[in-house]
Amino acid sequence: MSTLSQRESGRFSQAAAQPEPAGTVPEDAAADLPLDTLASVLRVYGSNGFDIDSMDAVELDLLCEAWARHILTGTPAPQGEGEPQEPSALEAVAVSERRWGDLRKFFRDHRLNERSAAIGRGEQVRGLITEVARGVRSAISDDAVKDEMVTRELSALSDAVDSDSLDAIRTQVSKTIEVVSHVVRARQARYEAQLRSMSQRVRTLRADLIDMREKVNLDPLTKVHNRGAFDSVLAKQVDFSFLSGQPLGLIMIDLDHFKQINDTHGHPGGDVVLQSVVEVLVRVCPRRSDFIARYGGEEFAVILVDVEANDLMKVGERILDGIRGLTIDYREKSIAVTSSIGMASYLPEDRAEDLLRRADGALYEAKNSGRDRAVMADW
Repeated sequence: MSTLSQRESGRFSQAAAQPEPAGTVPEDAAADLPLDTLASVLRVYGSNGFDIDSMDAVELDLLCEAWARHILTGTPAPQGEGEPQEPSALEAVAVSERRWGDLRKFFRDHRLNERSAAIGRGEQVRGLITEVARGVRSAISDDAVKDEMVTRELSALSDAVDSDSLDAIRTQVSKTIEVVSHVVRARQARYEAQLRSMSQRVRTLRADLIDMREKVNLDPLTKVHNRGAFDSVLAKQVDFSFLSGQPLGLIMIDLDHFKQINDTHGHPGGDVVLQSVVEVLVRVCPRRSDFIARYGGEEFAVILVDVEANDLMKVGERILDGIRGLTIDYREKSIAVTSSIGMASYLPEDRAEDLLRRADGALYEAKNSGRDRAVMADW
């Protein structure tokens, strides 16, 4: 062990004689604070990212975690925009040799890409608002002209009636009917064209909604969306279906006798069952527009866009069969699980709570009639 110099020894003795004030941080620990802070910022940034064209939220989270480990411990840094490099047997690099420039470039480029994505999505929303405003302004102007035409014909019809001339009345009645019919047909055609245009824009925004799902809304155990995300997305999807006319379906899944599974195998065994069930849901509902959520406890929900009632029933049956066919091995024991499923298709007068209430009612009907079955809500 090397000996301390006289100056260093005196400084050490003085420090030992005078304890550090409460709340201060030792010098060695203070040196690590910037690295710890930067790693924490990166992890928060990664865990709260959202999907953009250049990278989805999961990839961002993995990259930020890899960068955090690199700057804290000197493990290998991520390689470009792909998956993080696997740890190797190489020694950790010193702080001065860590890839600070690459980290700055990664963060800057991704923030610029996020900004572009946000601006693009904002322009889509503004475009829809502008289109609606333009349509309303055009409709008001056009309606004023048409109303003036109808008013003139009604006034002429009134004059014809006052003249007591049957021929004049017949002629004017015919002309008035023709003008009114023309106005009605023109308005109907315009409204239908506007509705088609808005429906297309709404479809685009619906797809954008799917892309903007935040990872922060994931259930930590099953890695599907949580109850809060479900409530928000269901309300938006019901509004979009009202505007676009697209079909919408809701499936509620409740695992049968799940308490017995927890009592027999413990909560870790129950967690394995929940994760296995999610694998079935992801396999049966693989589209990006298929929204899967853990509704609470052992209950799950699936929102399906562009699925008619007949197809909705088929999806429910596939989920039922998939869960029933699970073979779950846990601590040298096999766990069997079944489910009860309730389904409902969107009706034009539905609010989000109406669709949920009907699906939930069908779920309870499935449970009360013997479980391990799927039931479609009545219209």
